[in-house]
Amino acid sequence: MKIEVVYVYPNISGNGYHSYAERFVASYLQNPPLVEHSTTVVCNGGPPDLEAQGLFTCLPDVTFLTGSNAAYDISAYQEASERSQADMIVFFGASAYVRKPGWLLRMASAFKKHGDAQYGCMGNRGTGNIRPHLRTTGFWTTPNIFNRYPQKVTNPNQRHPFEHGPLCFTDYITTLGLKSWLITAEGDYLWAQWDEAPGGLHRGTQEHLLTGDRLSEPPFHHCS
Repeated sequence: MKIEVVYVYPNISGNGYHSYAERFVASYLQNPPLVEHSTTVVCNGGPPDLEAQGLFTCLPDVTFLTGSNAAYDISAYQEASERSQADMIVFFGASAYVRKPGWLLRMASAFKKHGDAQYGCMGNRGTGNIRPHLRTTGFWTTPNIFNRYPQKVTNPNQRHPFEHGPLCFTDYITTLGLKSWLITAEGDYLWAQWDEAPGGLHRGTQEHLLTGDRLSEPPFHHCS
């Protein structure tokens, strides 16, 4: 199975994103994926400078793609997926990092078990105007499924509707008759169980999360 890992690097001077990128790379080196893959770094806002190239070249089979930055991370995902030849594509936002050795092997194993679907490491069951969704800082699917999403996200105001608004990507998956799986180091969970996943987002010390981001850092806020 051909796997592509996509990481979004906002290549905008003075924005502090370089420290996020350093954390992502450090976490990758500390937590080997344990399965072969290619890596695409989408440099939003301009081609990579020598510092960025030096940071990311330790990742396997790395390719740099200059992203439009039209809708930040979401437009970068779409631009990377449109050119992907992978069977499974994993998307990481700028603040994401990996937390477990074998994180990619776990992702690939879930994909092989459940087939075409949306997969994510953190979920939100929805409330009020927030639709149930898998958070888009660390999720995976097939390029074919992702490319079929009916809207091109080209404006920052479209980002949140894509993630958790009406006809968000998780809702779109449902219209295809497919499922959205929350995957932790210890289990596979459908919507009704998302909030109960032991060691997941807002549970305990979140010890079973495969990935983290700026919203999964201490202090921990627990589900009621």
